[in-house]
Amino acid sequence: MLELFYKGGPLMYPLLLGSVLMIAVVIERGFRFIGAGVKKKFVATIKHHIQQREFDIALELAEEGKGPIALILYEVLKFRKYTQDVVENEVSIKGDQILGSLSKNLHLLELIGKIAPMIGLTGTVLGMVEVFSKVASVKNIVDPSLLAGGIWEALITTVAGLFVGIPALVSHHLYLNKVKSVAFSMKHYAEEILSMTRGSRD
Repeated sequence: MLELFYKGGPLMYPLLLGSVLMIAVVIERGFRFIGAGVKKKFVATIKHHIQQREFDIALELAEEGKGPIALILYEVLKFRKYTQDVVENEVSIKGDQILGSLSKNLHLLELIGKIAPMIGLTGTVLGMVEVFSKVASVKNIVDPSLLAGGIWEALITTVAGLFVGIPALVSHHLYLNKVKSVAFSMKHYAEEILSMTRGSRD
């Protein structure tokens, strides 16, 4: 592997850096999304206390809960005594903060996914230019095996770029879908809890 890396030329180094960044972001975001799912039992408990008009208990449970849903329900319950416009504004602000936190560094995955193949292609083009430059300088008949050897070495960076870029784009797509799913859940449960608390100002 090291021999292939060195044969790939200097552009293998930015590709190596990109692969390290990609792995770091994928792992870090993976841990971040572990607690981002919807805990239906938790939401059901909150609803039960609201139906029993036990708003303080529901608020306390939401405050102690973890994850985006708990945070957004806490905002709804905390501002439930205010007008609907105020509640919706506060929930919207909190929702934007949560989604911003979940989306952190996802742009790096997208950037790596788009740039890595281009860097690989650039390395291949430069390698091909070097190979054919040497061929052009030789007056005698060129050995086809030498030409083929130079071409496959030039293609190493393209292969490396694809190996880095494809996983990065796939990971970006999966995590972005997760963010959209969380956003939908937050909106759904916030509206549901707001509807349940509407008219209760005690």
